[in-house]
Amino acid sequence: MVTQVDPFIIPIPPSLLGSPDTRHYFEYLNRFLHDLWLRTGGGDDSVASSDVEETYPWSFTAEPENNVQNLFNSQDAGMGGALNCITVSTAYTAAANDFINAKNGATITLPQYPNDSEFIIVRNGDGTAIKLNGNGKSLNGSATGTLSRRETCIRFNYFLDSDEWFSI
Repeated sequence: MVTQVDPFIIPIPPSLLGSPDTRHYFEYLNRFLHDLWLRTGGGDDSVASSDVEETYPWSFTAEPENNVQNLFNSQDAGMGGALNCITVSTAYTAAANDFINAKNGATITLPQYPNDSEFIIVRNGDGTAIKLNGNGKSLNGSATGTLSRRETCIRFNYFLDSDEWFSI
């Protein structure tokens, strides 16, 4: 299904049309933007018209509460086991498979002696600067980091061969 969308053209204010210079400039700008819109696909919504669907590594059931449990307990979801979901607002030392909802500028310290392929997920729950500490290990090449944008998540996987946490 293709959705046609017309470009939103802002009318040129009459006060600007009085001067030949400004009139020429704004008419040219409108024409340029319209041509650019046409060259980039115009009103064709290629995303909506594609047959691409996102698949999920867990199965859905008729009971919504079971779907949520399946999401966090599924071995097939690539999570390596059940998640330990926790909300923190102060300093916290993470453990393997933690899903941490951090608030109030909390400092999250990653494990000092992680096993290969362990992971930690940190979510910024309120938009404050959440501080990340590698605890002697690098976090993408840095000793520390900050997660500042509200409701964003970052997943760190530990790689034993490089002794470093990498984010996904």
